[in-house]
Amino acid sequence: HHPKACDPKFRRVKMSHPKIQKLIVRPAGGVALLMCAGFRESSEDDGILTLKQNDVNRANIEKIIGEINGVLQQRTSTCIPSLMALAWQEEHKKTKPSIERVYFAAVELKKLFSNVIVSGSEGDIGNVSLDFLSLDTRSQAFRGRLRPVAKSVEILKKMGFEEVRGYWRVKDPEISKFEAALHDLNGEIRKLSLDTPVFKAVERLVKANPDEHARILISILLKCMARIIDDPDNTKYHTLKINGLFRKTGELDGGRPLLKCLGFRVDEITDTATLRLTKKGNVDVSLVELRHHDLKRSWNDALESQKRLRTAKKAKKTKNS
Repeated sequence: HHPKACDPKFRRVKMSHPKIQKLIVRPAGGVALLMCAGFRESSEDDGILTLKQNDVNRANIEKIIGEINGVLQQRTSTCIPSLMALAWQEEHKKTKPSIERVYFAAVELKKLFSNVIVSGSEGDIGNVSLDFLSLDTRSQAFRGRLRPVAKSVEILKKMGFEEVRGYWRVKDPEISKFEAALHDLNGEIRKLSLDTPVFKAVERLVKANPDEHARILISILLKCMARIIDDPDNTKYHTLKINGLFRKTGELDGGRPLLKCLGFRVDEITDTATLRLTKKGNVDVSLVELRHHDLKRSWNDALESQKRLRTAKKAKKTKNS
C-alpha cells in the first residue's frame, strides 16, 4: 500500500529508454524479472511494459526483491577491486602515468571474461572452441593493453589462466567466478571511465560549444576512425585535414586537444592531424577500436551530464525567481 504504487508512472517501463536498455534490457534476465513481478507488454504502446493496479502483488514483489538481495549477498568475492586499485597505484608511480592504460586493460579483461561466460556452464565447456577461453600473447590486446599493466596479468593468473605455448588459457573455468569478476570489472570501468583523456576532452568540447556543433565534430571523427579500423593499411585515412573537420562549424574550443587524445599528432604548420603509428609503422587497430568506443561512450555520457546540469540550473533559477 505504498503511495507510489498508485502512481501510474511507477508501473510503466519504456524499454527504449537508454537507462532501461543499459540496466534492464541488455543484462540477461532483467526483463524476465520484471515479467515475474507482473509487468506485461502494453497492448496500446509498443515497447512499453506496464503493471496494472489490479496486478500489483506486494507479497510476490517483496519475495523477488528478497531473492535478488540474497543472490547479491552470496555473490563470490573476487580479486578485481583490490588488484585494480594496486594497478592504478603502480601506474601513478610511473614517469608518465596514464589512467587510459589501466582503463583499457580493464576493458580487455572484460572482453576476455565475457567470452568465457558466453562459453556456457561448466558442463558444456568441453564443447567450446578454445578461442573463447584463450588469449594470444602476440595479440595487440595482450602486448599493448594487458602486459603493460602488470596487475592485469596477475588477475589472469588468479582467475585460472595459464600461459601455454604462446597463449593464456583457462581450463574448466568456474562460470560463477567469472560472472562475479565481470560484475566487479564493470564497477572498476565505471569509476575509471569519467577520468579517461577522451572523456575529459569530450566534456570540455561539450561545455564550450553548442551541442549541435559538438555532435557534428564527434560524428565526423567516429566515421574517420571507423574507416581506419576497416582499412588500416590505407594511408589516406591516417591523415585528417583540420579545416575539413571544422568546415561546417568553424574552429571549436577543445577540438584539437580531442584529436590528440584520440591518438593523432596535430601539425599546426600543415594544419593536419596524423594518426600515431606503432614503432614498426603499423596501425594499432585494437587501440583505435578502444578509443573509438571510448569516444562514442564519452559523447553520450558528457551530453547526458550537461543536460542534467542545465536542468538543475534551470530549476534553481525558477525556484529563486
